[in-house]
Amino acid sequence: MYKELKTKTLNDELQIHISVKWAVQILFLVFTLTGAWFTINASIESNAKEIEHIKEALIEFEQNLDERMNPLEAEREQRLAEMNKSLLDKVLGKDSD
Repeated sequence: MYKELKTKTLNDELQIHISVKWAVQILFLVFTLTGAWFTINASIESNAKEIEHIKEALIEFEQNLDERMNPLEAEREQRLAEMNKSLLDKVLGKDSD
């Protein structure tokens, strides 16, 4: 009723046979993956340097813009203060003539 299963026993003479075609394909895969890793790594480093350069350029641009805007903002605040003072004088009935 039950059939006995035949099992192969492992021995010390186990040999693995790899064809030359498979060996070449495995080597090609390893070299391709290694080359891709180095290419991607170099690209990442290049992008990191470029991002750092862009950050520095933006900081410099912002500083230059702040330097140019400070006098304009001061002038605007002065005009607004003068306008507020004249409006306040008109409301309170004082003549600045």
